[in-house]
Amino acid sequence: MIQQSFNAISTGARGKFGKQVVVYFRYGKQIIAKAPRKRPGKGTEAQERTKANFRDAALWSAKVRKSPALHAIYKAGLHGSLNVHNLAIADYLQAPVIHNVEIGDSGITVTATDNFKVAGVKVQIYKRNGELVEGGQATQQDDSTWSYVPGKQQLDGCRIVVSAKDQPGNEAVREVVLEGESVLYPPAVSFNSVSDMIAGESSFLPNG
Repeated sequence: MIQQSFNAISTGARGKFGKQVVVYFRYGKQIIAKAPRKRPGKGTEAQERTKANFRDAALWSAKVRKSPALHAIYKAGLHGSLNVHNLAIADYLQAPVIHNVEIGDSGITVTATDNFKVAGVKVQIYKRNGELVEGGQATQQDDSTWSYVPGKQQLDGCRIVVSAKDQPGNEAVREVVLEGESVLYPPAVSFNSVSDMIAGESSFLPNG
């Protein structure tokens, strides 16, 4: 690929030439690249899966660019030569990562990151028999840290399930089982009970 700012012969030209090269402009620079060739027949299973993922990512990008709210979220995260289109595609293709779940006397602290941003973190607490005790959205403390204060004061033997989602809905899940540990919490200021969760599913998108 050749980048040019001026050429006496091809300046201003764009498109495919002689089925060999393609000329286009990106961020004010003229790009000359080898013309892409159509692959004969179907690719491997992995190649077809990659193509399908990119098609779905392109649909997500189109949705982002049509939504004022989503467009504003991605535009705020632009840097370097990124634009909303390729940032939305990259975000669609990569899920968040939960790095750590720390359970202490001040509550449950989750460290999670994404290649763009984590849209929300949910914490659910189950009894040993699988019964859901409580759950709700964690509160964001900084770019990668989220906290949740359980309403249940004693978590011995409980299974804690943490999920982190990004804007496209990619989800990472991590579980922690407390066996024989003593963790006591002060009463939570507010938390979502089971009935609250059944009443409606929280959205990760901002209002408007």
